[in-house]
Formats: sequence, C-alpha cells, structure tokens
Amino acid sequence: MSPNPMKGQTDEPLYDICGAPDEALQSVATRNAARQLRGESSFGADELAFNLRAAGAPYVWPRAWTLKGKELDAQKVASSLAAFVDKTKPLGERRCGVARMQDGSGVELVSLVLVDALADVQRTPTLARVGEWITLKGTLVSEASDLTIVLLGPRGKPRTVLANLTQKELRTTFMVDQPGEWLVQVVATVATGPRPVLELPIHAGTAPPLRFAETPAPGESAAPPNADDEVALAAMVNAARKAEGLAPLARDSSLDKLAREHSVVMREARLIGHDVGHGSPEQRLHEGGISFRTPGENIAGAKNIVRAHRALWMSPSHRGNLLEERFGRIGIGVVKSEDGRVWVTQLFTD
Repeated sequence: MSPNPMKGQTDEPLYDICGAPDEALQSVATRNAARQLRGESSFGADELAFNLRAAGAPYVWPRAWTLKGKELDAQKVASSLAAFVDKTKPLGERRCGVARMQDGSGVELVSLVLVDALADVQRTPTLARVGEWITLKGTLVSEASDLTIVLLGPRGKPRTVLANLTQKELRTTFMVDQPGEWLVQVVATVATGPRPVLELPIHAGTAPPLRFAETPAPGESAAPPNADDEVALAAMVNAARKAEGLAPLARDSSLDKLAREHSVVMREARLIGHDVGHGSPEQRLHEGGISFRTPGENIAGAKNIVRAHRALWMSPSHRGNLLEERFGRIGIGVVKSEDGRVWVTQLFTD
C-alpha cells in the first residue's frame, strides 16, 4: 500500500532535498546501503524494483543514489544529492527514503531511493488462490485521465480490464485465473502522456520468491556483434516476437527519424514521456506525413540498451506493444546522456 509515511518525526536534513519521507523507500535504501558496505554493488534496476515490491510499495521507476567515503562533509553530501535529484524533472509527488551507515573502519555510506508518486493504492492482497477475484482501490496523486489496468499473467500476452475512475478515486476487480506470479499495472494519461502509475505483484497459488533472481528478457542475446544500439534493440525486439510466434517488424527509416527526435527531446527535457512538449505519438506521425491505422509507442531510460529492452519487456503495457500482432513496422531511436544513460523510443505502426 502507499503512501508509507515515516512513523514519528525525522531529523534527516536530506529529506528537504529529495522529498517526502517514505518508510518503504527507507527500508529499501537501508538494504541497498548494507550490501554496499559488504563490498557488493548497488541494486540494479530489476533488483531495485523487486525490493520495492517486497517492501509493499507500488511505486514505478525508482532511482537509487549512494555516496561513500570517510568523514563525509554534510555540504558535499547535500550538493551531490541535489545534482542527482535534478537529473530528472519531478512529475507527481516526489518521495524518498534515506539511510546512513558506517563500517568498522570509519567508512560512511549514505543511500537513497527516490520515486515520483503519481498514485497511491489501498492494501491489496499479494497472495491469492487461483481463480480468486481481487479488488484494487487507489487514489490519483496528480491530474490524470484515461485509466487502464493491464494484467500480465504467468503465461500469454498482457490483457486489459475495466476500471472505474470517480474524481481521483480508482477501483477495479479482476480474477487471477492461472497459477504463478501476476503483475498488475495501472496506466493513466498524465501531463507527459500515458504512463504506468502503479505496479503490484500478486502470487496466485504459489509463494513469492524470497530472493531476487535476475530474469533475462527474450531476445537479449540476439544483437549482432558490435552492432550500434538501435540495430541491437531492433534485433532484440524481433527475437522476442519470434519467441512468441509472431512475425518480425520491419525497420522504417521515417519512423526511425521520428523516434530518434523524440529520444533527443526526452533527454533534453530530462523526462520520460510520450508528450514532453512536441506532441503525442499520433501528432508526430501526422506531422511526419506517415499514414497509419494503429500506432503505438514504447519509451524508456536505462543504464544500457539491454536493460532498456528488459524493462520494456517486464512492463505489461509495453510488452503489449512489443507483441501486438497488428504492428508491422517499427522505428527505433536511441540517444545517450553524458553519463552513458540511454534514452529509448520505439515507434510502432501497422
């Protein structure tokens, strides 16, 4: 459930920089700090999302930050965190969790997990019987419309279910009719276009995993040797479609151009969105002189192109586009930030 406000008062000054204190986010930041003091790496995107769900938080697109050293200067910590927070523009209510730890040698570590909350959800069961009906109730934090609930079951393609939106209150009921893990994704249209605002796992007839296990997406190894990011991603997409018995998508240079332009705009705006100031996908297609009956767009920001492909595959609504039978063409645009982060747009048409 969310929000998860801290119990009692906190005197942590970094919350003045990163946003409202959240107990679930703090617990994940604490686990991330502890593993780094043991000499292990920080949580990757997949493991960060896993730990967030294990903590009962339904937030999407979390980000992690760490600063480590001896006798850390408070001003240096604050300025470093501010620079990290400012890398992306806020969308919704910014919330965070901060953890501080120190090892026996005097090395200090400050760890943070940050989200932009666009919706909250009431307590929802994460364990269910096969065939059980689940009711999900939530509240939108910011202005949104066109609510869609996408269910990704243990097998098969994602499917959408009906939902009611009254004022800012959302409600939906659905059945988990297969044994295994389900991912429930709430998608809403916000200022930057449609995007996930909540994600919740439900385990039907099975226990949730106790430990994170990295799960590659179909197609990850399909990229040709030394291929550039766009060629590599196209190969991953078509390999994933082939694994599901679907025809490959043809690259289209006109769609590539539009996709690349959108990735540049997202990078410059520091926002991941379908409309970050230069039109929706449909508007951009019309202005580009491209005819279509059925359009679709996937967008992502990630450490590298493999992580971007994995994130899109693991997202129910994005996987729906990747496996849409009506699509025949694809445009791919990948650009990088100075830190190597990739900004990705996949533009689909029939």
